[in-house]
Amino acid sequence: MASSSTVYLVSGANRGIGLEFINTLARRPNTIVFAGARNPSVAIDLNTLAAKYPDRVHVVQLVSGEKEGNARVIEKIKQTAGRLDVVIANAGICQWMGPLVEAPAETMTEHFNVNVVGTLVLFQAAYSLMKASPTKKFVAIGAGAGSISRGPDFGYVLGPYACSKAAEHFLAKKLQFENEDFVIFPICPGRVVTDMYGNAQANDPLLAKEPGKTPEESVRGLMAVIDNATRENAGGKFMDVSGGINEW
Repeated sequence: MASSSTVYLVSGANRGIGLEFINTLARRPNTIVFAGARNPSVAIDLNTLAAKYPDRVHVVQLVSGEKEGNARVIEKIKQTAGRLDVVIANAGICQWMGPLVEAPAETMTEHFNVNVVGTLVLFQAAYSLMKASPTKKFVAIGAGAGSISRGPDFGYVLGPYACSKAAEHFLAKKLQFENEDFVIFPICPGRVVTDMYGNAQANDPLLAKEPGKTPEESVRGLMAVIDNATRENAGGKFMDVSGGINEW
């Protein structure tokens, strides 16, 4: 079955754009998608999709930065599908708002552990299985707030999140430099109406004035970029949901 299918792994798939990635990919023919969630048993919407598309959607427990758990997921993909073509590292947190002078050190560490180390551990786990794929796309869902050239000027009080996303962007670029046969890049999904964005808006008066697009609109743009991405047009670049290239 997998020999003629494109096999995806999406982390953070239980809500927001992660869930919409699964909803979108599940409707594609010749597609198998493994949907990673920290607590699959309570991921009701995700399990509903898996029940609707039992041959295409497989829900797996995937915790950011947990080395053994990530390795188990990749082994399950290998046993079930025999290959892995595209990884979308979507899992992330944004759990503290305020000026950096007040940011608890442990909060900064937590954001880096999930948003940066989690992406690295996922790539390390997936590397060997992806290596055999002719596609080999590893995509990190980044953020405009993590743009070093533009992010600080936005004025948003998203310090730990923004710092960790800037580091994740560099991680993706460095991974591309070190792995020439892969296509690796971060991409900004834009401002998307999700639980995470709603929480940020509630705590940031500037963000409260910024309307967001729906997860469906965002994922439509994201998948257009991912589908057409090559090393030449996207590899090692900070891509945008619009198809353009963002400033680092």
